[in-house]
Amino acid sequence: MATTCKITGESYKFPQLTLKMPLNAYWAYGLSIHTDLICPELPPHPLPVHDPDVTVTLLPEEAGTLRPLPDHSYEVEPGCFRLDVPGVARYRVEEGKRIFIEPLANVPLEKIRLFLLGSTMSALLYQRGLLPLHGSAVETPWGGMIFVGAQGSGKSTLAAEFHRCGYRVLSDDVCAVESTPQNLRILPASAQFRLCANAYERLGASPAAYFDVDKFAVPMGERYCPDPAPLRAIHILSDQSAELPGFEVVRGLDRVRLLFENLYRPHYLMGQRTQNDLVCMAGMIAQRAILAAVSRRRDTTATVDLVRFLELNWAECFGPVSTREKN
Repeated sequence: MATTCKITGESYKFPQLTLKMPLNAYWAYGLSIHTDLICPELPPHPLPVHDPDVTVTLLPEEAGTLRPLPDHSYEVEPGCFRLDVPGVARYRVEEGKRIFIEPLANVPLEKIRLFLLGSTMSALLYQRGLLPLHGSAVETPWGGMIFVGAQGSGKSTLAAEFHRCGYRVLSDDVCAVESTPQNLRILPASAQFRLCANAYERLGASPAAYFDVDKFAVPMGERYCPDPAPLRAIHILSDQSAELPGFEVVRGLDRVRLLFENLYRPHYLMGQRTQNDLVCMAGMIAQRAILAAVSRRRDTTATVDLVRFLELNWAECFGPVSTREKN
């Protein structure tokens, strides 16, 4: 049995998988997700459903079901996103509900998952009206805190240090923000860190960790936060030459600019049906949440010292909390 889908004048036939209940049922970004792939990065669904929000279908290798993109690596159309990753797979996202993957021959599944849970998932989040930031998020007594910055700026390492210090972590690498009538909130997603070798060794080897493509995957365990957290602040991490770390609240139009610079694959937003709504949401985030530039010198500011430094600044910005609230 097959389903025919017609978008932009072309028809595709995909296998019909809705009649079976997959074993790979997950809960992330406030969505029930059923996938043909085992995804250890995602938390399992506590109560799997027969009608999930998102299905991920793995097509046969090089089946020719998904047509190639001749001149570019991705394409955004209203309700449809396509991505070609050379040497890995082709991906197609439809209406924020369906993902199809056509892998090339003999590609390891961990490489296919890497682009599924990063670039492809960010396109699905845009389609659903959620705003994905390229960062990691922790739950604190003051609210949800997100750390963004350039690649290699230490986002995952800092979140992992907060985790080691007893904080619960909402997500690593991709953080989705949702707007509700009551507030802005961070949706929990990835239940493991991806750490470079140096960070993994500094934080202490975990018996549950494993090497995945190019980094160590470290499960968050009991200190994964499965509940949404109200967004309180977004921190832009950067290196500096000064000895002491810095914390400066960003004001004015720079807030919106920095927010867009730290979206996950911001170019995937252009052409989405939700583009205008998400631009408005970005403006709302810039108005309601604190945006702070956090600078430190890598060779002198240990990550544990940065945790303490941020706690002091949060207490100054938002008020002190008791030891019980911290723990």
